Amino acid sequence: MSASQQRKIVFAAVIGNLLEFFDFTVYSYFALTIGKQFFPADDPITSSLLAFAVFAVGFVMRPLGGIVLGRYADRAGRKPALTLTILLMAIGSAAIGLAPTYAQIGLAAPLLIVSARLLQGFAQGGEFGAATATLLEVGGAKSRGFRASWQLASQGAAALLGSGLAASLGFLLSDDTMHSWGWRIPFLLGTLIAPVGIYLRRHIQEEPPKAKTVAGRDDPRRGLYVRNWFLTIFSIAGMSVSTYVMMYYMPTYCIQYLGLPPKMSMLAGVAASTISLVMCPVYGMWSDKMGKRKPLTMLGRVALIVLLYPAFWVMTHYPSLPVVLAALIVLMFCYTMGSAPAYALMPENFPKHLRAGYMSSAYAISVSVFGGTAQLVAGWLIRVTGNKMAPAWYMIACVVVSLIAVSMFEETGSKVLDE
Repeated sequence: MSASQQRKIVFAAVIGNLLEFFDFTVYSYFALTIGKQFFPADDPITSSLLAFAVFAVGFVMRPLGGIVLGRYADRAGRKPALTLTILLMAIGSAAIGLAPTYAQIGLAAPLLIVSARLLQGFAQGGEFGAATATLLEVGGAKSRGFRASWQLASQGAAALLGSGLAASLGFLLSDDTMHSWGWRIPFLLGTLIAPVGIYLRRHIQEEPPKAKTVAGRDDPRRGLYVRNWFLTIFSIAGMSVSTYVMMYYMPTYCIQYLGLPPKMSMLAGVAASTISLVMCPVYGMWSDKMGKRKPLTMLGRVALIVLLYPAFWVMTHYPSLPVVLAALIVLMFCYTMGSAPAYALMPENFPKHLRAGYMSSAYAISVSVFGGTAQLVAGWLIRVTGNKMAPAWYMIACVVVSLIAVSMFEETGSKVLDE
């Protein structure tokens, strides 16, 4: 397979992830507006918490989507599963972008938003495993870490695209226009990604899946697969919380608790997204050259644990845009080092005929329990404790758990994959 063909496969595999995180980015950045439009309340904090709760609702369907669509990807093939997931996500995005407000149709408005988020959650539950398996399996063994890292880098690209668009709209449109209809623009633009993704994914070339699609009870390695499934859940947990706090919650945190202007706060997301996009492939490539995934993964997570408290302390005591950007950039360098190589490490610990199913379900459960609720938990902890440092302590606890989990994986950097 030529380098050009591999690039097309990578782009086709990650475009669904890009669409999902683009939608999540703009939802997070416009959560305050969405809260006022669809969940009006006397207290603006309550309104925003309701909006974040609906953000979390989409994650309820992820485990179901991970099981159903992940198994579908292992049985029918990666291509049909990837095509179906991006179509479902686009429908959900369009529904949010076109939804009438609470003032227009009453209770039906928030119900429509909830339904759209449930559909998106179901689709994304199967997206991750099928896309990650495709990235790992298509191409040479020496670049597996680099290719798999694009699953995470695509989140940075999506967040950069979403935060950049949100920041641009904030500068171009008045506040009244943004609250009225401007916030809808990113969701409708995101819907346009779907036709491109479906076209690209229909041209993915893959071998027909083998008949063996389940681990029988007499399979001597079944216990190992289940163990690795649990390790994957906890390995993803801490980094998922970090993703949703640093890349998606931070603009709201800057506005509500640091007192920064909304237009400037959007730049925090731009900075975090840029580091993710640039550094994930670098660390993925580095792990390929080392022939090992775990050293970089563990070093990055230890550094993140050590630096989280000082970074939040500086931000809360010296709340200014330069300080926030500097702290976020440092944290994101650690985060990407601890995450990018793991996106190859985790799926490499499963055989091909089970890879998409195990990865989809583990990722869906972990992100549902930890990532999807991260913004809600962070806001709730601040409100309950009155301490603006609360998100840092929560992130530290979750990353410690993920560090322990990832240390228990078998090293797979130079391993020949089980076909």
